Amino acid sequence: MHQPLIGLNPYYFFHDDAWWFSTKEEYSQAVWAAGGCPVTLNFAHPPVDAAEIIARIDGLILVGGPDFDSYFYAGKEPQRLNELIHPRREEFDRNLLLAARDQGKPVLAICAGMQHINIIYGGTLYEDLPSQRAGTGEHLEIDGIYTPHKIKLESKSHLRAVMGVDQVQVRSAHHQGIRQLGKGLKAVAWSPDGVIEALEDEGQPASFVAVQWHPERTPNSAASQRIFAWLVNSAARPR
Repeated sequence: MHQPLIGLNPYYFFHDDAWWFSTKEEYSQAVWAAGGCPVTLNFAHPPVDAAEIIARIDGLILVGGPDFDSYFYAGKEPQRLNELIHPRREEFDRNLLLAARDQGKPVLAICAGMQHINIIYGGTLYEDLPSQRAGTGEHLEIDGIYTPHKIKLESKSHLRAVMGVDQVQVRSAHHQGIRQLGKGLKAVAWSPDGVIEALEDEGQPASFVAVQWHPERTPNSAASQRIFAWLVNSAARPR
C-alpha cells in the first residue's frame, strides 16, 4: 500500500557554528502512526520554487516554532516577543502554504503554523497573551511540560467532524495568540478562557486543519490522533 508522503517544514536555528534544519520526533511518529511517510523539507539560497516541492509531496504539516515578529502583522508591542522565527523560514513556510492551497494538497498547521495561516490571511496576533489579553489562562510550556487544558469545538465545523468530539483535553505551549481573524477565516475551537484554538477557511473548510495546541504531544488521545489520520487519508486521495 502506498504511504502518502507528508512534508514537514523545518525548524531553522544556529548551533555549533552551523545553521540547522530539524524536525521534532513527535511530529514524525504521529505521521508514521497514521500511515504516512514523513519527510523534513528544507530550503535553498536563493529560494527554489515552493510549488515544485509541494508537487512532490502529498500533504504538508506546518509545525510550531518561535514567535512571529510584529512586523508581519503590524503589531505595536514588539518588546513583548521572545525568540523570533527566522525570516528565511517565514518566507519558506508562507510559500509552501500558498503552493499547497493552489495545488489542493491538505495541510495540518500546529501552534505557530496556525498563527502563520492567520497572518497570511491578513489577521493579527497578540504578541503576548498573558499581558495583553485580560483573563487569559495558562498556555505556556513550563519546565518542559506543555500546559494541559480543555477545548470546546464548534459543533458544525470540519474539525468537529474530524475529531469526533465536542470537547477534548489538549496540551499547549504558546504565549502568542490570535487577535483579529484573517479574511475568510473563522474560529472553530476555544479554550475555557476564550482563546481561539482552531481556525478554518470559510470557503474551503476541509483544505486545512489549523490548531493552536500540540496534538503530537498526546499520542494516547484518539481524538487528537484523528487529526493526523485526516491528513494522511486526505493526502492519499487521487488528485
